[in-house]
Amino acid sequence: MPTNPVETDFADGVFTITLARPKQFNALNWDMLNRLNGVVQDIQDNEQVRCVVIQGKGANFMAGGDIVYFHGLLDSDEQEMKQQFNSLISEVHLLVERMADLPVPVIAKVRGAAAGFGISLVAGADLAVGSEESIYTSAYNLLGTSPDGGSTFYVPRSVGMKKAMEIVLTAKRYSAEEACRMGLINEVVPEDKLDQTVSELAAFIAHSARSAVTNAKRLVRSSLQNSLTEQLQAEQERFMDCAVSDDFAEGVRAFVEKRAAKFAP
Repeated sequence: MPTNPVETDFADGVFTITLARPKQFNALNWDMLNRLNGVVQDIQDNEQVRCVVIQGKGANFMAGGDIVYFHGLLDSDEQEMKQQFNSLISEVHLLVERMADLPVPVIAKVRGAAAGFGISLVAGADLAVGSEESIYTSAYNLLGTSPDGGSTFYVPRSVGMKKAMEIVLTAKRYSAEEACRMGLINEVVPEDKLDQTVSELAAFIAHSARSAVTNAKRLVRSSLQNSLTEQLQAEQERFMDCAVSDDFAEGVRAFVEKRAAKFAP
């Protein structure tokens, strides 16, 4: 019986997505891609989900695309190969857009290798925490191809143009400390503390005011495309949206009463 390449778990507002092809370093194939798209689409409008964690099963996060699949296409004619890759990348990019459109934050929990599309997932996540042993590399040019999966959108926004050029042109392997210093991930923790650290971060977000978290995510994600005037207008609209919510009333009352706020689940 074939194994499920995407495992899921939902508990206390946190939806965990596990890339589950550990023997293949969680490399992306069609089955995993289709299941990921279905999972992300299913949780899009689920208001019980307050935070999403994406992780790899076993020793690695994700080693990019499935090279065995790529190898099987090498004997195809040019038109067939273009058609196959066009279909694959279209579905990958649909996944990238769906994940960006999720109303709740996505946390990448990284152990081991994050390579190729794995870099895209890390850079595209709203937050990322890596173990001290995690490694980050673009590696596309080692295969003779240019990046996909949104990495050329997210990586420059995370690390700056010059560093992004270094990442995609040199295929250098970066340690967790280097990735953190350049802004690719938020935090580095010991391997044995990774699960606990991410669980605590996800729990904090999951127990925060959903309207505040959702609106804050939308504001930050839109900021690099907006003018100052557009962003100020968006901030005003989002604040008004929050101000009439039960969560805002609870937050204000809790502050005045010097107690912890208890936001709606």
